[in-house]
Amino acid sequence: MYDLLFDGFGPIFGIPAVLGTVFFVLRLVLMLIGHGDAHGDVPHDVHPDPGEAFKVFSLQAFAAFFMGFGWAGIAAMRGAGLGIPPSLVIGAGGGSGMVWLLAVLLRAVWSMQSSGNIDISEAIGLSGQTYVTIPSSRSGRGQVRVVIEDRQRLFNAVTDGPTIPTGTLVQVVGTNADNTITVLPEDAEGRAVAPTTSRDRPLGFVGPGEGSAPRP
Repeated sequence: MYDLLFDGFGPIFGIPAVLGTVFFVLRLVLMLIGHGDAHGDVPHDVHPDPGEAFKVFSLQAFAAFFMGFGWAGIAAMRGAGLGIPPSLVIGAGGGSGMVWLLAVLLRAVWSMQSSGNIDISEAIGLSGQTYVTIPSSRSGRGQVRVVIEDRQRLFNAVTDGPTIPTGTLVQVVGTNADNTITVLPEDAEGRAVAPTTSRDRPLGFVGPGEGSAPRP
C-alpha cells in the first residue's frame, strides 16, 4: 500500500487521498454524534434551504474533493498506467464527482428534515441544545437543535444574555419576526436563566412563565 500511494509520483495523489479520506470520515463521525461545529452566521431557519445547508458542510466538500481526486488519480496512474497529465485530469474529475455526490446526499437529507410544516411558535417552552454558538445581546445569530413532533429541527437563534457556547442546554423563550427564536440557558432544574442586566425586551420576546405564545 505504501508503494502504491507514495512511490515515485504517487504522493501527488496519495497525500490528498489519505488526508482527504481521514478528514472526511472524522468530520462525518463528529457531525453524526453531534459534535461538529459550523462557524459563522449560517442562514438556516426551521425549513433550511438545501443550497445553504451545503455551505455548512464546505469543509466536507473540500475533503470530498481531495479524497476523490487522490483515489481517482491513483487508479489512473497505477491501475491504468497513464501518465501524470491524464491522471491529473481524471483525478480532478473524480474529485468533482465526489463533491457533486456529497451535494446530492446533503440535499436529500435536508429535504427530508424540512418535510412537514410546523409553526415556529410550537418551539416556545421547549428545551434544546446550541449547535452553533449564539452571540451575546442579539449581536448575531447562532443555531439551536430542538425536537418537535419527534423530529430534530434546526432554528436560527438569538439571545438577550451573554454568549451561549455550542453544546449548551437552552430553553426557547420567544419567537421573532425574522423567523428566529429567542433562547436562554437552562439551569440544573431545567428553568431558563434570565439575563442579569435589565434591558428593554424586543418585540416577540416571551419571558419564562409569561405565556406560551409570542407577544405581538
